[in-house]
Amino acid sequence: MLLAIDIGNSTISFGIFEGEEIVCSFKAESRKRAAPDEYAAFVRAQTAAFKIAPGAIDGAVISSVAPALVHVFFSVLKTLDMPSPLLVSSRLKLPIKIKYKSPETLGSDRIASASGAFAGRPASEMGPVAVLDFGTATTISVVDSGGNFLGGTISPGLITSYEALTNAAAGLPGIGLAYPKKPIGEDTAEGLESGVILGHAAMAEGLLGLAEGQLGAKLRAVATGGLADMVVPHMTKRKPVIDPHLTLKGLARIYKINLDK
Repeated sequence: MLLAIDIGNSTISFGIFEGEEIVCSFKAESRKRAAPDEYAAFVRAQTAAFKIAPGAIDGAVISSVAPALVHVFFSVLKTLDMPSPLLVSSRLKLPIKIKYKSPETLGSDRIASASGAFAGRPASEMGPVAVLDFGTATTISVVDSGGNFLGGTISPGLITSYEALTNAAAGLPGIGLAYPKKPIGEDTAEGLESGVILGHAAMAEGLLGLAEGQLGAKLRAVATGGLADMVVPHMTKRKPVIDPHLTLKGLARIYKINLDK
C-alpha cells in the first residue's frame, strides 16, 4: 500500500492507496511547530481506525508547500517504520511536462493535482484541462492537450481574502461565513457572504474564461481543495467537477511512474 501526503498551509491530507484505488483518506491541521511524535500518533491512530497495519505501507510520497513540515514527516514515517518518502518536485519523472518559466518555484501540490487531472484519463478526455484549487490560495493550473503544464493564476483564497478584509476594515464584523441566499445582501453580514463567496465564484469563472481565450480552446475544469464545496455551487456559467482526492491521486501516479522507471 502507498501512503500519499499533501502538506498544505492550512491542512494536511493523507490518502492510502492499493494500486490505483484510494482505500481511505483523512486530514490533520497543518501546524508548523508540531513535534513529529504528535503527527506520528495521529497517523498511527487513523491507520488503526481503518484497520491498516503500519507494515502494510510499503511506499510513501509527499507534496508540500510548507518546507518546515517536510523534515517533520520524514521523521514521522521513520518513527512508524514506514518507507522514506518520495518528495515531489519538477525534477522528477512526471506524467506531464513542465513548461513553467520558473519550475523551481512551482508548488508541488500544483504539479500533483495537474498530474491527477491529466494522467490516466480515457483517450476521449485527454483534451486541455484546468485545475481549480480552492485553499489558502486559489490557483488555476492549465495543462494543454499535449500534457504541457503551461502555468495559470494564483489569487488569495476565499478565507484568506475574507480575513484580510475584516482585519483591515474596523467597521466590518467577523462572522462565520454561510452560503449566501441572494446576491444583494440586505445587511452587512449578508453583504459580506455575498461579496466574498459569490465574488470568489465569479473571479474563478472569469479567470477560467480568460485562460480559454488565451489558449483558444475549451478547458475541462476540475476543482479540488478544502473550499471547493463552498465556491463551485455558486459558479453559474461553468460547473467544474469536484474531486476532493485529486492531489492525492496525482501523488500516487507520480510515485508509480518513478517506481517503474
